[in-house]
Amino acid sequence: MSGRLLLALLLGVFMGALDNAILAPALPAIAEDLGTGVDRVTLAFSIYSVFYAVAVPILGRLSDLWGYGRIYGTSMALFAGGSALAALSSSLETLVLARVIQAVGAGGLFPVAQAIVGATVGQEKRGAYLGQILGVFALGNVLGPNLGGFIVERASWHWVFWINVPIGLIGVLLLLGSPLPKSQGKALLDLVGGVLVALTFGSLVMGIQGLERLTELGFFSPRIGGLFLLSGVSALLLILYESRHPAPLLDVRLALSPPFLPLWLVSTLVGYALLGGIVFAPLYAQVAFFLSPFASGAILNALALALGGMSGFAGAMVGRVGGKRLVVLGMALTALGLFLMAYLASTLPLLLLGLFLLGTGLGLVQGPLSYLALGLAPEGSQGQVSSLVSLTRSLGAAAGITVSGVLLSRKSQELASLTAGGPVGFSGGTGNLAEAPAFVQTLLQNTLGAGVLDGWRLAFFAALMGFLASFLLREAPRTPASADTPKPPQPSAPPAP
Repeated sequence: MSGRLLLALLLGVFMGALDNAILAPALPAIAEDLGTGVDRVTLAFSIYSVFYAVAVPILGRLSDLWGYGRIYGTSMALFAGGSALAALSSSLETLVLARVIQAVGAGGLFPVAQAIVGATVGQEKRGAYLGQILGVFALGNVLGPNLGGFIVERASWHWVFWINVPIGLIGVLLLLGSPLPKSQGKALLDLVGGVLVALTFGSLVMGIQGLERLTELGFFSPRIGGLFLLSGVSALLLILYESRHPAPLLDVRLALSPPFLPLWLVSTLVGYALLGGIVFAPLYAQVAFFLSPFASGAILNALALALGGMSGFAGAMVGRVGGKRLVVLGMALTALGLFLMAYLASTLPLLLLGLFLLGTGLGLVQGPLSYLALGLAPEGSQGQVSSLVSLTRSLGAAAGITVSGVLLSRKSQELASLTAGGPVGFSGGTGNLAEAPAFVQTLLQNTLGAGVLDGWRLAFFAALMGFLASFLLREAPRTPASADTPKPPQPSAPPAP
């Protein structure tokens, strides 16, 4: 792989990762400037998850059929264009539209970047390139919150979007002329398959998000149970239709074959463990250890730095020891870190140790998991397989965020009932807790703190299940080092389910 092509891939992945992390500190400023509430602005971010889930499998497959460079370049251009529109937004409606465009573009960044590595790099060197991509992804997540806070404080929230535009344009220019495998020829778009994919994964993500209102609506409401039912029916129709289609958008025979099912399971559980473990860690640090909002957010650097460092290490080692061993070890460390956080983190150093172990474990899992998937993928199916790894991880992450949020919401309701008619000036917030009366500190620790711990315990069990499932992973036979040149994809011949 040429340095030019690698830089284009790294810029695209960095742009997508940075955008996810940089926006959180800007939410209040965006809401104030658009004249709406933070709860309404979150629509622009929840809808991103829905369209991302729809775009990932579609663009992954199209990259196999129409060419990796074409889809990756288009994805970067869409993401940069959506970012420009978001920066220019003067209304919530325009911002929502911009986020939809960004989400579609993001669906072709990380998955297709990995597919390009699978299609152009020999097996012996593949892990090192995947490690670099994941390291840059982790770097974007480390810099994002800090950079977002700095931009909002010193300039304007619009710049959290403008920053993507030059990155995307440079990436597109670097991609032009880079040698990449040619497409398999003219392939007609499977429109029915595309609709079924959109219904299956879009309604699944919306149903998961609806769980946040579980107490209010009930599971069997149209907003929750109805969406899960629609997703299940659509998935069944998708399997029946695509298994008979001569050129399916989603090759279900490949996706549901025995070598890949453990991969999807482990990937989903990894996503759950990651987001279920970190999403409310800053809140816990504020409640349990009385840290300031800035200091509480900084504790996540322990996880992000470990994740970035171990991603590079795993990439260097995976070609020597194989992907399965690293995934098993990584899932064990992930579970250990979450166990420490959920049951033993009575002091800040122990919490930081737990986050560090969680990041170390995830760094050992994510790259080798993609390495295993690309090794098992038939020629010409790297985009589809890589996209399914990313999609299942994203679905697990959405479940981790939502379930943890539901558990915390229940404790928040308990806190509200306990403080009704309570001391004047106490609203249940977490600001200046170090100066709050002892009974206020204890109350918050026993409600909000306990809610976060409940979410961590479920994340620990998800990681433990992922550890057990990792023993079922299969590894492609090792092949001698091959030339680092593009290979033209061949039509896939998926194993029988």
